[in-house]
Amino acid sequence: MTDGLDREEGERWRSSLLQMIYGDDVREATDALLTLSLDEPDRELIEDLLLRLLDAPVDRQVRELAVTCIGHVARLHRAISQEVIARLHELVDDPELRLRVPNSLSDIRVFVKNS
Repeated sequence: MTDGLDREEGERWRSSLLQMIYGDDVREATDALLTLSLDEPDRELIEDLLLRLLDAPVDRQVRELAVTCIGHVARLHRAISQEVIARLHELVDDPELRLRVPNSLSDIRVFVKNS
């Protein structure tokens, strides 16, 4: 029973943060994105969100933070999908995100074996 309550609480927490991430308040969105990236135990779930945010109609700061958070996820989980790595390489020439990409790729090289 406790597991069910914990799961429900986690879903509410996630849902609340996602609403903020896609909301109009940039500071609230970036705070929520950073919180979710650092505290979400499901790496695949957060990777999926970060990939979606790279192309989402959200503020540039949210997209930039999504790139940075990819590096955080790699550091915390010591893993990252090949899909995420490939997407970062595609963004090397993106005028809005290219300055963030090398740092995230560096984090992946440092913290993820066989990357």
